[in-house]
Amino acid sequence: MFKDNDNFIVFFIKFAPIIFVIILSIITTQIVLYEKEKEFQNETKELTKEYYQSNKKRVKEEISRVYSFIKTEQQKRLNLKKSLKNSVNQAYNLSLNIYNKYKDEKSKEEILEIIKTALSSLKFNQNENYFFILNEKGNFLLQPFIDKVAKNFDKNVLENMITTLENKSQRFDSYKWYKNKNLDKQFEKISFYKYFEPFNIIIGTGKYLQDFEEQLKEKILERIQKIRYNQNAYIFVIDYEGNYLAHYNKDFIGKNRLDYKNNEGKYLVKDIIEFAKKNSGKYMTYTATLNTHKGIYSNKKISYIIGLDEYKWSIGTGFYTEALNKKIQQKKERLERKKEESVDKIIKLSILLTLLLLVISFLISKALEIRLRNYKKEIEAKVLENEEKDYILYQQSKMATMGEMISNIAHQWRQPLSQISTISSGIKMQKELNSLDITTIDKNMDNITKSVQYLSTTIDDFRDFFSPDKKTKIFYLEQTIEKTLKLVESQFKTHNIKIIKNIDSVQINNYENELLQVLINLLKNSLDALLEYKPQSEKLIFITTKLHEKNVSISITDNAGGISEEIIDNIFEPYFTTKDNKGTGIGLYMSKKIIVQSMNGKVEVKNSEYEYNKKIQKGASFNILLPLEV
Repeated sequence: MFKDNDNFIVFFIKFAPIIFVIILSIITTQIVLYEKEKEFQNETKELTKEYYQSNKKRVKEEISRVYSFIKTEQQKRLNLKKSLKNSVNQAYNLSLNIYNKYKDEKSKEEILEIIKTALSSLKFNQNENYFFILNEKGNFLLQPFIDKVAKNFDKNVLENMITTLENKSQRFDSYKWYKNKNLDKQFEKISFYKYFEPFNIIIGTGKYLQDFEEQLKEKILERIQKIRYNQNAYIFVIDYEGNYLAHYNKDFIGKNRLDYKNNEGKYLVKDIIEFAKKNSGKYMTYTATLNTHKGIYSNKKISYIIGLDEYKWSIGTGFYTEALNKKIQQKKERLERKKEESVDKIIKLSILLTLLLLVISFLISKALEIRLRNYKKEIEAKVLENEEKDYILYQQSKMATMGEMISNIAHQWRQPLSQISTISSGIKMQKELNSLDITTIDKNMDNITKSVQYLSTTIDDFRDFFSPDKKTKIFYLEQTIEKTLKLVESQFKTHNIKIIKNIDSVQINNYENELLQVLINLLKNSLDALLEYKPQSEKLIFITTKLHEKNVSISITDNAGGISEEIIDNIFEPYFTTKDNKGTGIGLYMSKKIIVQSMNGKVEVKNSEYEYNKKIQKGASFNILLPLEV
């Protein structure tokens, strides 16, 4: 029976890691390939979305810049008054100079005529702007349309001018007046006039707002017409009457295309104007009448359009969807080629890493098998020196514990092996995505090294436990307990058992490996009790050490409800068990035998009731008392 168990353990050590690595590699490779395909699909979707969004953002930014430019130019209206005031001040200074020059030589009437002659010659802006003179009686002494003033001039404005003269001040005003020789229609005008004291008159000038606006529009359109971006992309401007004011094709400018249909039979210009009026600041999809991109045969276009109601303009720019789709398709094809190359590399790398892990696993398993066989031989040799009963009991106890340890080995290997596989697959994917750099490689290689070191450390930990060395040595009790917990931690984590430690740093001289086996047996006993009892609160195990004058005590207490008083005195007897067919009944017996006979100590058990986290807990408490030195 024991030989069969030995064979099983050896078989498990030799082949379980290898089988696990193969299965894990196959599953990991399939998952990586699936994720790679999924990533490719998502990337192509994001690529299309990103291309369209970036192009939409680009055309919107271009229109926003144009709109900002228009608003900046319109702000120049504020400079109009300043210009008028400067012109009047120049005329005022000229008149004052003339007066000062001739005041001692000529009469006021003669000087005034000289001033009128001088100011009348100062017409500007293609003779549309001129200076006027008004006296205290409200008569214009200088004005191109003097015969029209009396019956057509705004009476309120005339009163403002006389009041300004009486107050000897200056002001801005607005009114309607004739333009050039057109005496049938008046145009909006803004003016500035100023009192001239030597002759008790006011001197002023004005500017037609229509002229200013037309000049401003002309400047804006000239600037827009020059805008080119992204190869042949341009800004178009169409007024609400259907006339093209700016376009890539200069032949369109000045023409009305309101009734022109595109290839779909739609009145495109009408649609653009209506869109600008109702949906200003949005994107419009349509079929253009002109394609400025070479090699593109579809006129499908997406434009960002705004309506400038102040000028009755629709302004927009856009991009051709076929040109964009071609770029997207080219990018997709490059991604597809990279994906195929990466899949091929992933498979090759996966095979290579799997072989490497198999070799490492085989070597580790082989080394462990050799140590296990050597240990078994040494155990058998020592058992022959003792009584047959002690030999059988000791071997059963040790082998049972070894079985638990082998299970722990397999459990603790899973995570580092999985991490190594994941890192190797990640390196492959990063390489395929051209995102792999030396820093990433170094970091991932360090992680693989750490995982391999963890595997090696795990083997060393279990190797120390399996060591047949039975010699006293000096060791720290705290380190021995930590080593014990490390050997069994996988089972306790699996069952969510919380271990609370209150350990003094104590140095003793005794059999460390023997103490390890006893601690494992006691912890395993508490584990089985907790799993069977299933406490309503969290599952707890307390490990406490206390230093005395010549010895140290170790207590292991759980909250599994305690041991029945009827059997508590029998639990250290050989073959006594409460686990039906699941237990051998030798674990606690051998633990007591080791503590008492080998380590010259004492061990006892009692039921304890205590408070933890404001709750009353009850369980068994095993207490070991060991000398500081045997």
